[in-house]
Amino acid sequence: MELKITDGKYTLGTFRSPDEVGETDELLQRIGMKLKVRRGAFLPLPEYGSRLYLLSQTKPSNRETAARQYVLEALADEADLELSALELSQTSDGEAALSLTFTYKNEYTVSIETGI
Repeated sequence: MELKITDGKYTLGTFRSPDEVGETDELLQRIGMKLKVRRGAFLPLPEYGSRLYLLSQTKPSNRETAARQYVLEALADEADLELSALELSQTSDGEAALSLTFTYKNEYTVSIETGI
């Protein structure tokens, strides 16, 4: 079990002790953090994070391919995780959103959405 993190802070539960998350939520939390952190921003682990922030500098016709590359790069150390679907879309406020579906350990699928 891992501790639950919300907006970069540990979430407190009953009696102000840290909440814990199960295997699936732990996996989603780990994926989300790796995709949101800019690659190279965490000095102790320069390979941690993604380059998704570079999508705005990519030609629109190449963005989905680049997003796939950046996601796979960020999650390369997740050996049991396989990307099965990726959808890049624009939100109403003009920001980009990424919807991802993964197969974990060939047993079950997990989905996550993240803003870019």
